[in-house]
Amino acid sequence: MKLHAVFVAALCCLLACGPAAAKSPPPAKHQPAKKAAPAQADHETVETPGKVIKEPNAFHGTKWGTPMAAVPDLTVVEKDGQAAYATVEGAVYRIGDAFLNNMVYGFCQDKFAAVMVDYKGAKAHESIRKFLIGKYTPPVEVEDKPEDLAWPLGNVLIRLQFFKDKDAGTLSYFYQPLFAPCSGPGGTAPQ
Repeated sequence: MKLHAVFVAALCCLLACGPAAAKSPPPAKHQPAKKAAPAQADHETVETPGKVIKEPNAFHGTKWGTPMAAVPDLTVVEKDGQAAYATVEGAVYRIGDAFLNNMVYGFCQDKFAAVMVDYKGAKAHESIRKFLIGKYTPPVEVEDKPEDLAWPLGNVLIRLQFFKDKDAGTLSYFYQPLFAPCSGPGGTAPQ
């Protein structure tokens, strides 16, 4: 009889504990590992609140560092020490709603390092400004002049200058690592 009482007590414990064990939460599942962001050098991105911006690695398809001979239809218009400036006759470029002409490619030590493009009118200026703000960030005013704007983006400096008296402006991109050796007088490194 004692054996029967122990058996009944064990059975009651088992039945009482079974539902309680069933109500316990299931073991935690492993979360899938988050994919690591691709490693990038610090100079390639600019961080702003809510946005990570990659510096432009080219201008209209021509990558920084491209040799002058690799850019089709160039005509050299000026040489200054290690610097050379060239144009593509008759080319018209578009940024935003603005059409740009008189584009000058800047080469330093035979590598594409800068570009300067002229535009006409306040409407074109505003269109380019809005395009650059949308693509990158709000600009920095150079010397507190609202008509002289800059976007420092890693190794690339973008400048947008508007001259009200001429109703014209210039958009410039400078790839600093390649442009710096030719940015001084006579196309040499600044002293």
